Amino acid sequence: MIKKGILFLDRLGTKLVFLPGDSEEELKGKKNFLSSLTVTLLMVAVLTVITGWMHLKIMTTAGICLIISYSLTFSVFLIVRRVVHWFLFVGQLFVLLITFITILSLGGIPHSGGLIFVGMATVVYSMAFPTKKMALGLFCVYLVTLLLEGILHPWLTTTPELSPAVNVAFFVINAVWISVFMLFSVFYIFAQRAEIAKAKSERLQELDELKTRLFTNIAHEFRTPLTVISGMTEMIRDNPEEQCGERIDLILRNTKSILKLVDQMLNLSRMDAGSMPLHFVQSDMVAFLRFQTSSFSGLFLHRMIRLHFLPDCNELTMDLDPDKMEEIIGNLLTNALKYTPANGDVYLKVNFLPGEGAVIRVRDTGVGIPEDHLSGIFERFYRAGNDPSHYEEGSGIGLTLVREYVKLMGGEITAKSKSGEGSEFIITLPITHNAMMQEVIPPEKAMTDDEAFSMDRWSFSEEGTTDRPHLLLIEDNQDVIRYLSMILVNTFDLKVAVNGEDGIRKALENIPDLILSDVMMPGIDGFELCRQLKQDFRTSHIPIVLLTARADQASRIEGLEHGADAYLIKPFNKNELLACLRNLFIQREKLRIRYSIQPVSENIHASGPDEMFMQRIHKILETNFASEQFGIKELYTAMEISRVQLHRKLIALTGQPASHVIRNYRLAKAKQLLLSTSKTVAEIAYDTGFSDPNYFSRVFALEFGYPPTEIRKGSGIIPETKGKGLKQ
Repeated sequence: MIKKGILFLDRLGTKLVFLPGDSEEELKGKKNFLSSLTVTLLMVAVLTVITGWMHLKIMTTAGICLIISYSLTFSVFLIVRRVVHWFLFVGQLFVLLITFITILSLGGIPHSGGLIFVGMATVVYSMAFPTKKMALGLFCVYLVTLLLEGILHPWLTTTPELSPAVNVAFFVINAVWISVFMLFSVFYIFAQRAEIAKAKSERLQELDELKTRLFTNIAHEFRTPLTVISGMTEMIRDNPEEQCGERIDLILRNTKSILKLVDQMLNLSRMDAGSMPLHFVQSDMVAFLRFQTSSFSGLFLHRMIRLHFLPDCNELTMDLDPDKMEEIIGNLLTNALKYTPANGDVYLKVNFLPGEGAVIRVRDTGVGIPEDHLSGIFERFYRAGNDPSHYEEGSGIGLTLVREYVKLMGGEITAKSKSGEGSEFIITLPITHNAMMQEVIPPEKAMTDDEAFSMDRWSFSEEGTTDRPHLLLIEDNQDVIRYLSMILVNTFDLKVAVNGEDGIRKALENIPDLILSDVMMPGIDGFELCRQLKQDFRTSHIPIVLLTARADQASRIEGLEHGADAYLIKPFNKNELLACLRNLFIQREKLRIRYSIQPVSENIHASGPDEMFMQRIHKILETNFASEQFGIKELYTAMEISRVQLHRKLIALTGQPASHVIRNYRLAKAKQLLLSTSKTVAEIAYDTGFSDPNYFSRVFALEFGYPPTEIRKGSGIIPETKGKGLKQ
């Protein structure tokens, strides 16, 4: 009951004093102030009623004045929902003045019924003041009143209003409730200290986690380009004349990627030290942003994301630092690219607002940022949430640098976002014309359209045109795709997907023999992709290799728990990757041989998706094998999958196409009937779905090595299987 009452009062206090934007600490402080003020007002009111009932005029008058003072403070606080410090200061001065006059009127401190303690309460309220000066000023006034009361005591006349017994009673009452009130305040101070110590400890722990995350993220950022650099170096060493120019270009581009990350770290250090210079030139901001947008267009097209540049003016000449602006726009566009799924949109807008300056907006239709995380996104190493579907590869300092660069140029940046609806970053820069005119030509472009679309050449060959295994490569880094393509193109028929969603779609459409996937990808990551494909009976048999920069043991375990068949760390050894893929393919071939020996059996134990798939095939064939009209179309319709999916799944599991699986099941049933019944060969052929007994006899002999009439001669034991099976 008491607990419910406390909870009710707490909710009521929150409702009375809460303002939008209040932090938890501010709200707690306001509720404590409200409770202190309420207790003081109630005690003064009760004592005033008692003194009025006892006809103590001086005490009652003082009580009424105190009630008016505290009521005004209480009312103002509830109206504005915050402490008006100057009003509180004046109110407490009035309380000190009233108690001082009352004590003098009653004949001094010994005859004041403990009113001296009421003055002590005003010192407690000084904790609510924002500055030490206000608290110190109030305390000094209190000390002055005490000194004056002591100095003037010999000249004061004692009034007969308070008898010795009443004086002692009020002295005790005031001493007790003021002492309890002050004890409560002391406990509150101790609680605040404990909270500060706890917050400090949590902050230190958070900083330690941020440092760990920093080193982890930087390691991740280094691993991907190092994979390409080390792989291309090995290729040049082994075969220096084959595609040497392209390989060197990949090495140089990834070396610059590492150098860019190092520069970002150094620039952040310079910003902290206040030694980051600006190099302004006067140029056309619209032309500069148009060039930046075009340099990213190929990359966005490769990810199937539309990039729009929407200027409100044809020209906007102003002072700008080209390097800093390139870093700002590059970071914002890269972030939009990471968090926007395929078929999404990213908009870069620029316009001039009189009185404000140049306004640049970068908006996307991606996953968005939760509103409670918006205030921290510009802090270094900050991550907005832990949703695993969010793409979180990166060093964690990009937006921090963006904010610092914008501030350095005299501007400001804000962010607006709604989870699930996308984000918008708004940069406002002052327009000045102090630097020298210069045409800005940004450094090299991020990726050309030709480079982006050159990935499309790696695709599946048409079914039946090659005997090489089909491999689906799921990777969002173009240079890694190029490197892996060079390694695998002579061994596998490749199909490339640039993110998890695209990978799942292509895996279901094509049913590859092997899947090689990155873990950190936009949208669906490698772990979720692995889980979905392993739970889908159409793709559950496909071996999946996860290839990632996440080298920690927890990530390895997580990948294997989601069903990955292997987990390789970047940078990897080329021979190790090929050996891993080769072994997984051999293991899949062994499983195929197992099912090809007995492609459909009633004794299959459904311990996994593959066994469940084969058991379902068996049940459908068991129900329909006698029907002459039952064929491939009826089978894939009953299985609720496409013809291609059925074909690839059965080829992967049994090595036989659907037509052979259906025919072999009918032949196995026919053999059982020949051994267990006295029906004629023609009758058994019709009973097992064959429309032509002669055709039945031919395929029976081809499958088992002897015609159906020989099985009933009974001269010795006829081997169940001899001769060679059907060629696929």
